[in-house]
Amino acid sequence: MRIPAAAFVLTLCCSAAAALAGDAAFTPRAYIAAVLKASPAIARAELALSRAKNEYRAAVLDAALPSFTLSLSGSLYDDADTRLRLERGDFTSSLSASWNLYDSASGPASRIRTARLDYEQAELTFFIAKQDEALKALGRFYALYAARGRVAAAKANLASRERQYKDTNDQYQSGTRSKIEVMQSEGDKLQSELSLAQADTAGIKALMALNELINADPVATASIEVSTSVPDISLPLPAGDVARAMDNNFSLRRRRLALDRTRVTTRNSVAAELPRLRLDASWAKSGLGIGGEPAYGGAGNPDYGLRASVSFPFGFFWAQNALELRRTRDSLSSAEADLRDAERALRTEVLTAQKEIELQVKSRNLLEFQVKTQQESTGNLLSEYSLGGANMLQLDTAQTKLLDSTNGRIAAVNALDLALADYRALLGEKIWE
Repeated sequence: MRIPAAAFVLTLCCSAAAALAGDAAFTPRAYIAAVLKASPAIARAELALSRAKNEYRAAVLDAALPSFTLSLSGSLYDDADTRLRLERGDFTSSLSASWNLYDSASGPASRIRTARLDYEQAELTFFIAKQDEALKALGRFYALYAARGRVAAAKANLASRERQYKDTNDQYQSGTRSKIEVMQSEGDKLQSELSLAQADTAGIKALMALNELINADPVATASIEVSTSVPDISLPLPAGDVARAMDNNFSLRRRRLALDRTRVTTRNSVAAELPRLRLDASWAKSGLGIGGEPAYGGAGNPDYGLRASVSFPFGFFWAQNALELRRTRDSLSSAEADLRDAERALRTEVLTAQKEIELQVKSRNLLEFQVKTQQESTGNLLSEYSLGGANMLQLDTAQTKLLDSTNGRIAAVNALDLALADYRALLGEKIWE
């Protein structure tokens, strides 16, 4: 199942300076794009991919086309003429070409396939690097969202405590509240001020962490947009997503390519320990008339031919060959076992992620309801307290519950959105698009 991207509709905690300047707010997708553009890791990954592509093209040309060599040599000194010289008549030149048409151990087709596998692995490594950077960007983005949400919650809590303190002090003056209640209310207000200062500091740190990934000034203002509505997810998630992950997960696909390459190299290693058959075409011409040498041709110039050869390196009565074959086969068996282990782990990881998403959806719905009810309860108690009807313990409990449920809702938004991103990554989706 493809998880639909949530619509980003609610701008949270935009600074007044950013609003006046007309700065565009970051959505998760926009921030990911900015991070990928500024990331040194992505720049390195792009260079590695470009290098792998060039190596693949070079391997194809080297395997599929003949190799040419131009030689020019001259005598500067010999026993027949002891002068140190550089004369036109002493130079010889030649042009030759060679082309391996078949090699039972490592022929052109095998070399092209190996280079192709290397390039495909490099491409998946590039995708994995982008995926890792995108997940890191989402972590920074939602950390700022959470920090600003906690600041807003701390401000609301402080406003409630200040109102409570004012009402308590007024009622103490009229004789309906005790001095102890005034002192307790003042202490609660001071604690709320400290909590707000701590939330502000955490928000500044989160802003600097967000700006770091886009090479912005550490304290530059940034506004963000996050949807507070629950994404449209049909629960339970499809069991077929396990098969999707097995087919499309980037890391698992790279492991399979690595195993395919190991199989190719193992086959080549085995073939190299057996009688080796080669078929080569060659062409050569000397006397090219370069550097003063007279050009000449005739019988045997140019020389060309098609040659076949068989060689059998058997070491000391094939003992080394047998040990080498066993080593290469053991390496292949080990790589196959590693792939099976990775497939098993991925299957469990996908099923675990499905259960985690189901839990996060339920938690988020519950916390939305809790925040709503706690807001109503706290508002009613504040009104009653102003009239001298509610006691301080009831109001304190309601304010604490409201703060906790608000922070819990913020954490739930983070947890669900990040869990969905991780899940899409497991399924092999390009979460940066």
